[in-house]
Amino acid sequence: MRLKSVGMGYFLAIPDIISILNLVFGFLAILMVMDNHLTYASVCVLIAVVFDSVDGWVSRKLNRNDQLGFGKNIDSLADIVSFGVAPSVILYYIGLGISDWAAYLVAIVAIFTLICGILRLTRYNIISDRINYPGFVGFPIPATAIILVSYYLSGLFNIIVATILMLFAGYLMISTIRYPKVDNYYLIGFSALMIILLILPIDIFIGAVNLPALILFVLSLIYMFMTFLEFFIDTEEALTVENVNRNIVQAREITTNKFGLSLTSAQEAFKSMKDTINQVSSGEIVGENKEYSEEKNKIDEEDKLENISTGEVENE
Repeated sequence: MRLKSVGMGYFLAIPDIISILNLVFGFLAILMVMDNHLTYASVCVLIAVVFDSVDGWVSRKLNRNDQLGFGKNIDSLADIVSFGVAPSVILYYIGLGISDWAAYLVAIVAIFTLICGILRLTRYNIISDRINYPGFVGFPIPATAIILVSYYLSGLFNIIVATILMLFAGYLMISTIRYPKVDNYYLIGFSALMIILLILPIDIFIGAVNLPALILFVLSLIYMFMTFLEFFIDTEEALTVENVNRNIVQAREITTNKFGLSLTSAQEAFKSMKDTINQVSSGEIVGENKEYSEEKNKIDEEDKLENISTGEVENE
C-alpha cells in the first residue's frame, strides 16, 4: 500500500461518521456522570444506541465495499466507549453513592463487564467473516448497555439487581450462545419509539415508574433470556420459527417414547404381580410348598432311622 493511499479520505465514509457520533455521545455520557447527571448520562447512551443502529443500515443502503474492515473496526472502537466504558462508569458511580465497600464491589463488576465487552467485540471482528451465521455469537454489547440505563431510568433501580444483571450479561457476551438479529420491523419500530420518548423531554410516568424505560427494560430482558432456546438448537442456522418448532417436536417425541417405555415396563411388572397373586389364590404355590414340606419330612424320617441303626440316638 502506497503512503499517499493511507489518508483518511481513503478510508472514511458516511457510515463511519455516524459511528463517530456514537462515540461522541458515549464520551458525553461519561462527562455527564462526572457532573453527577446520571439521567442525562443514560440518555446519552441511548442516543449512542440509535447511531450504532443507523450506521450499519446506512452502510447497506450505500452498498459500501469495506474490504479493509475500516468501518467494522471504528464501529467496535466506538462501541467500547459508548456501551462498555460509559455504562461501567455509570454503574460504579451509583455504587459510590451508597458506601465505600459497595463502590469497591461494584467497581469489580463494572471492570468485569467492560473486559467481557472488549473481548466480545474483538472476537466479533475476527470471526464475523469466517462463520456462516447471520446473528450474534454472544450477547451484543449494546443490549447490555440498554439493560442498565433503561433499568436506571425506569424508577425501579436496585444496585444489587443491577450488579447481578451485569455479571450475567458479561458472561453471556463472552459465551458462544447464539442470538438472532431482530428483523421484526414492528418490534424495531416500537423499541425505537420507546427510546425516542426517553430522549425527548416527555414524561410518561405511572406513579414513580417511567413507562417507556420499563417497557424497554422488559424487552431487553426478554431478548437476554432467549438463551434458554439454545437447548433446542443443534445447528449453525439462525433462530427461525421452523427450526425452533422442529426441535420442540423432536423433544416431545423423545419424551413421549421414554414415557411409553416406562409405562410398558410398569404394566409388565403389574401383570407379573397379578399372576403371582392368582397363583397363590388358586393354591398352586401353596401346593408346591406342601409337596416340598412332605418331601423334607420324609428325608428327616430316613435320617432318624439311620441314626437309630448306627446307635447314635441311643448314645445321646
